[in-house]
Amino acid sequence: MAFSSEANAKLYLDLFRLLRNYHRNENILLSPLNFSAALHLLYGARGNSAGRIEMGRQHWDRWTILTQNKASSYIPTVHTAFHRILAELNKPSTSYELSFANRLYGDQSIAFLQKFLYCALKLYLTEVDGADIHNAPEEVRRLINLWAEVQTHGKIQDLLPKDSFDCLAQLLHVNALYFKGQWDVKFDKELTRVDRFYLTEGCDVQMLEIPYRNNELSLFILLPRDCDPESLHQLEDGLSYDQLLNWSCILKPEEVEVVIPKFSLEKSVEVNAYLDLSPLTDPEKADLSGATITEGVALTQLVHDTFIEIDEEGGEEAEAPACPKDRRPRQEPKAFLANHPFLYFVLHKCTQSLIAFGKFARPE
Repeated sequence: MAFSSEANAKLYLDLFRLLRNYHRNENILLSPLNFSAALHLLYGARGNSAGRIEMGRQHWDRWTILTQNKASSYIPTVHTAFHRILAELNKPSTSYELSFANRLYGDQSIAFLQKFLYCALKLYLTEVDGADIHNAPEEVRRLINLWAEVQTHGKIQDLLPKDSFDCLAQLLHVNALYFKGQWDVKFDKELTRVDRFYLTEGCDVQMLEIPYRNNELSLFILLPRDCDPESLHQLEDGLSYDQLLNWSCILKPEEVEVVIPKFSLEKSVEVNAYLDLSPLTDPEKADLSGATITEGVALTQLVHDTFIEIDEEGGEEAEAPACPKDRRPRQEPKAFLANHPFLYFVLHKCTQSLIAFGKFARPE
């Protein structure tokens, strides 16, 4: 699974930095795992089995995807890895709530291949649904929003705003994720208070891991110590997947007094606005013969939405310090005060997958 997880993170970090350039002092949130799964699925629909996505002047490496070898049922390793990761995360858990809302909506005039329908659902937890987009685009939009709301237990509402697409749309990809974890040691609600959040970015960085219940996942926070306006940007520019994993492995358990913002954050990205997806969206370039026998089909829109909740809830109360047997004064715990912008990510330890990655720049 390491290959797939590393590829996910590299892909996401490039997109994150691009979003940062457009929204320099704003909150940013995406799901590396879910977003990358969407792209792999879409490129699995291509008949020529490999493609290149252009992002500004940068090019991502070619990705191996579903082949069109009619004589073989071979599925490349990357797709099997996605299946294993998503299946692991989709298991019932008492330590976190994780909801995937992934679906392809095609106009009812499109005839999808049964093999593609099976692979989309089996490997990527993505249903493919026919809809009367040509005659009733607004009704389809409302149905999509209702479906996403139900899938995320009411957390993601109005995913697609009015006039998101018109009657000429052919293929819509909705890619959404909701996450809320239960802390291994919960925060005391009585100590939650309104306080100042300084809108500056601090190159010296503190890193904190807060495990969720059962230690399946952890929230990691990268907090600049100083208030140098360029320090956080330097951190963002230099980040790599290997760094994130290495840092997460060298942390040691310590008693820490933690103060972090309580927040619920939802961010939606119309991916077409940031990435050149012309191999999928341009009718003259798109080849979706791996998904449909209908000619001239192209992707109209890819919408990626991520919702995360950070609050006090968790398992056990924090234990009171035991009375020392000697008379030496007890050492004060280290302090971690996240009252200025920071980066954060949620890591699923077993698969080394980034469930969410974002920047908290200001309260909303």
